[in-house]
Amino acid sequence: MRIVLLLLIPVFLFSAWQYTRREENENRLALVASEVALRDVDVSCPGFWMRLVEITPNAGWVSFDEDGRPSDETSLSASTCSSLEQVWRRKQRSFRCLLVGGCSRGTLDAVSGVVTLAHESWHLRGIIDEARTQCYAVQTAETVARSLGVAAGDARVIAVRIAADDARAPAGEYHSSECRPGGLYDLRPDTPDWPSG
Repeated sequence: MRIVLLLLIPVFLFSAWQYTRREENENRLALVASEVALRDVDVSCPGFWMRLVEITPNAGWVSFDEDGRPSDETSLSASTCSSLEQVWRRKQRSFRCLLVGGCSRGTLDAVSGVVTLAHESWHLRGIIDEARTQCYAVQTAETVARSLGVAAGDARVIAVRIAADDARAPAGEYHSSECRPGGLYDLRPDTPDWPSG
């Protein structure tokens, strides 16, 4: 019995540490999502044991009820949560490689995490249409990055890269030709400040 207890103690300590770290990440991300959603919302990340068996093609998702009202929470995939945690914990320090290429997988995942958080936050705000939601996310990626602690210059680089990638994407469920300066989905058509909204 004593040996079993000695073996279980590290497992319990590890699980407690993982839980605390996940809660901290979820709370930090919820603050950012709430800024975009214009209401208090929650962010859910899978725990350590769930990450081991997670199989999802989605970086994030929000449920809507039959009347089109969004839930009060977005669920993010393990990789999205992890990459965003790297950003706000300052482990992902620079995004300048986006200007010249040669970025690491971690940097590209962080950029994807930023636009995913922005996208899901707009769903939490009540926007259902995916192309419109993505366009709004493109325009608020800089704000989201800044809220996560990214320096102003790097946040701008992230936003410009996301906007360039979106502009090259073919029109479809997640992309619209109206996602451009002066387009139908331009949040600030009266200013030339694209992609920031």
